Amino acid sequence: MLASGKPGPALALVRKQMGLSQVDFGELLHWDRTHAGRVERGEVGTIFDVRELIRAADALGIPRCALLPLLLGDTNTGTIEDRPGEGVDDVDRRQFVQTATIAVAATGAAADLPWSDPIRVGTGHIAYLRRVTQQLWEHDNVYGGGRIADFVIQQYGLARRLVDHGEYGSRIGADLIDAACRLAGFAGWVAEDIGRFERARRFYTEAVLLAEQCGKEELLEDAVANMSFLATKRPTSREPVHLAQRASELARRIPSARLNALRTARVAVAHAAVGEGREFEQAMIRAWREVDRGLDDSDDPIWLHFVTPAEIKSIEARGRSYLGQHSRAATVYREAIGSGGTMLPRDEASYRAYFAASLAGLGDLNTAITEGHMALSLLKGPVSSPRLVQELRPVRVGVSRLRGDEAEHFRHRFDALCGSATGHGGSS
Repeated sequence: MLASGKPGPALALVRKQMGLSQVDFGELLHWDRTHAGRVERGEVGTIFDVRELIRAADALGIPRCALLPLLLGDTNTGTIEDRPGEGVDDVDRRQFVQTATIAVAATGAAADLPWSDPIRVGTGHIAYLRRVTQQLWEHDNVYGGGRIADFVIQQYGLARRLVDHGEYGSRIGADLIDAACRLAGFAGWVAEDIGRFERARRFYTEAVLLAEQCGKEELLEDAVANMSFLATKRPTSREPVHLAQRASELARRIPSARLNALRTARVAVAHAAVGEGREFEQAMIRAWREVDRGLDDSDDPIWLHFVTPAEIKSIEARGRSYLGQHSRAATVYREAIGSGGTMLPRDEASYRAYFAASLAGLGDLNTAITEGHMALSLLKGPVSSPRLVQELRPVRVGVSRLRGDEAEHFRHRFDALCGSATGHGGSS
């Protein structure tokens, strides 16, 4: 559409996929609904003023590099509908049509360009940020964060620039900081999922500061908990425990069995990460008590929907692996995989990768290869998570000394996928 000189319909497509009305779209640009409609239909030339085009792109979060087809009249530069090589084509469009429509990986220069004009933040901006965050979480819950990482980070950059440089009153400001905080936390998670741990920590820290600004205890709890779980990967002190305990204290004030089960299980893992076995066992007992309360609260937000009994089992197994209890960890992972019910692709890939790694720790390399192949098939197909690819490294190390077709096949598949995974998610 852009290369053919029709920016109006292209912007309308983005606007509809974002769930925005023409009124919302007009508010973003300070146009009335009638004028917004005429722009989309190409009845007026407003959008052919490059300043207005850039202002519209900024307001909708479209990277400026995506405007090149219109400015150059060249379909080979990429459009907001398609960008070969970024992994977007692999996304299930029915589940995440918004990403296929506008996810063009923003270059650092495009992401950091200043606003063309000061922006008056309105309800349309808030609606956009909430809508995109919801859709991104829905995608991540099913397919992981690898293919959408650049786009999530770019959208947080958009929200952050609105917070820092936009014009708004107290009510809109509170909603804006809330939306930015949620995106900061999500940006931290996808950065973690692509293996950019230092960057993830920075995003989580920003989420803590934003949560403090808007006074939302549940957002503060989530940010602190994310920092705690990240810290368990490379513990150098009791920081994971302190953070996890603080998050658990905050979670107790929120009436959600899902949330409390998750946080208590992660307290257990924090203890395991620093070698505190007794405290781990006690915390896991409390976590399973929360599970027994039931995890089917329809009021829980989308980002909590991954918390199931199988997920709590997986978290427990991770703690047992930290404690060197590889046999028990493998048993619990096996239970998580065989717990019944429909399992989302990302969850199955997670559990099978962890299970394979625990089997490798036990020395059961033949079974580890079998499970590892199943995980690799998911990670090469619908799921994109460089973090989970790396979880299979103990299997790769184990099979490096084995001979035979199966071992060679696993080495080849892992190395190929590990190489392609490093291309996801941009730079740290």
